[in-house]
Amino acid sequence: MYKLVVFDLDGTLCDTLSDLADAVNYSLEKEGMPIHPLSSYNKFVGNGINNLIKQVLLEKGNDDELRKKVKSNFDSYYPLHLCDSTKAYDGIVKLLRDLKELGIMTAVHSNKPHAYVPEIISTLFKEHTFNIAWGKKDEFERKPSAQALLEMMRILDVKSEDVLYVGDSDVDVFTAHNACVKVCGVEWGFRGREELLSAGADFIARNTKELLDIIKGIL
Repeated sequence: MYKLVVFDLDGTLCDTLSDLADAVNYSLEKEGMPIHPLSSYNKFVGNGINNLIKQVLLEKGNDDELRKKVKSNFDSYYPLHLCDSTKAYDGIVKLLRDLKELGIMTAVHSNKPHAYVPEIISTLFKEHTFNIAWGKKDEFERKPSAQALLEMMRILDVKSEDVLYVGDSDVDVFTAHNACVKVCGVEWGFRGREELLSAGADFIARNTKELLDIIKGIL
């Protein structure tokens, strides 16, 4: 059984896609740009907000001024709408309760700017206290760098073999492996089983019951 489970946030613990898409589409519309359908955002997200903005503006080339304007619009809109539609995935609240009862530590490691993470967590997971919950902080490189994950492990005094990383994308797989940590991909997230398998995920969970069994060492 693992001693620490580190969760990605978006696409793993909670479905944030609609609120992210709404915020970006608002930002694009404000600049007279065409918006993208919700389905497109599955591939856009996962590498931080700056990269998200770059992805939606790819066809515009290297227009730095436009990116700055869209990012500014996003920054003014998204903090006011963090949890309009965002919700925990089915079974996550119970999973966190089960992990607490088992004495397993939990953490959150996200590429989302850190300023947004505490409010989302406190809104969706009122009954659970994570040992550490970090978004992207200036002092660490964004995932797939292992810098922040390794610092979490140092603070919580756990060895790599006692940690399981849980995420929904290839970025999460690469992050875990860069820290020499096993990773379980979740099928319910934004990217799906094939990307996780191609990236080399050690385990794949179809639902939270399977994930709990993997954490306990049953699967």
